[in-house]
Amino acid sequence: MKITSHKYYLILMGVLLFSTKLNAQNLPFVKKQVDTLCSPYFSGRGYIDSGAYKTSIYLSNYFKNSGLKAFPLAEDYCQNFKMPVNTFPGKVYLKIDNKILKPGIDFLVDPSSLGINAVNLNIVRADKNFFENYKSEVEHLRGEKIALVIDADEIETYKGRDLAKKINLLHPNLIIELRSGKLIWSTSRTKLKKAYVWLKKDAFPADAKVVSVEIEEKFYKKYPVRNVLGYIEGSKYPDSFIFLTAHYDHLGKMGKEVMFPGANDNASGTAMVMDAIKYFSMPEHRLQYSICFVLFTGEEAGLVGSHHYTEKPIFPLEKIKFLINLDLMSNGQDGMMVVNGSIYPDQFEWLKKINTKYHLLKEIKKRGKAANSDHYYFSEHDVKAYFFYLLGDYPYYHDIYDTPEKPSYAGYDGAFKLIIKFMESL
Repeated sequence: MKITSHKYYLILMGVLLFSTKLNAQNLPFVKKQVDTLCSPYFSGRGYIDSGAYKTSIYLSNYFKNSGLKAFPLAEDYCQNFKMPVNTFPGKVYLKIDNKILKPGIDFLVDPSSLGINAVNLNIVRADKNFFENYKSEVEHLRGEKIALVIDADEIETYKGRDLAKKINLLHPNLIIELRSGKLIWSTSRTKLKKAYVWLKKDAFPADAKVVSVEIEEKFYKKYPVRNVLGYIEGSKYPDSFIFLTAHYDHLGKMGKEVMFPGANDNASGTAMVMDAIKYFSMPEHRLQYSICFVLFTGEEAGLVGSHHYTEKPIFPLEKIKFLINLDLMSNGQDGMMVVNGSIYPDQFEWLKKINTKYHLLKEIKKRGKAANSDHYYFSEHDVKAYFFYLLGDYPYYHDIYDTPEKPSYAGYDGAFKLIIKFMESL
């Protein structure tokens, strides 16, 4: 179709208007929020020093001050519930012979570990010789206080030999699992019957003889947690909702000193939701559908917050027109991945068209169903949902190095514009 000069002018003005109004959002605001959420005050947004609770207060105040409406069933913009969680609030100490190891760098406590306080445990290596002479080894070690050292690269060799049963018969005081490469931590809602640590293989002395260890552990059967949510009423369809979600929790702390800041995961997604609230709070940006902004807790503990919401929704899930979940949103030099992109191909093609038209991100990729973030349980309840995460080389994940100065924010602006335009087109 031939475009007249008048039509071309209108199209150009539309593009410029779209670009101008979205550029009103500023990256300094986002970086400031990421810095704040990663600060020591919030303790890694976990379950030590009330980190997650303090974060929920900060975010609910932001919702309130931004003029969002609160749901009657969400007190002070929060949906309260409880979950089990294992924590390490006190001393975390590991010494091999005379070498004191660095927590978070040389070793991590298994998130499900039992607490322990022991001195000079004899090191026993679970190697080929040990398993081939298992009965005599067990008899020889009976009654001794030991630390059983297992090489993770060799575990597959022993799994067919009743490894767990043999370990239990040995009754080690501590299990040390040697791991190659990067140590990645997590959060657990269960507790083992043994003390268990993960140790970098290159930090374990080849001729090690004894281990001293102290791990303070506290398990909560019902730890109080909160999802944070509020909404902007739609101009035409106030009872139909677009959801924009992210999880605000991270791994918290391991002991008193080691903190996992979680800048990319997921202070970035939380900050993008806050940025979107700024944008949609302007009357001229109001959509015809209501927008519900939800910041979930407990994602790192197994999608607990989003699962709780789908089991006890504030309003019927059938009223959700579409859900967009944001996680790992502070890089993006290689584009963006759309989880469920192949499940909802029509919306994915529309996303690609928006991206091509406005030259926002390098590439938009798709994959199918995955239980890897808070969109999942909504999808399982037949809610149309996408999970967006940005692509690019970023090696800091579930470790102490995911700090605010590390992300590139190369794709943030493009991703934000793409998401806004997509929401406006629904």
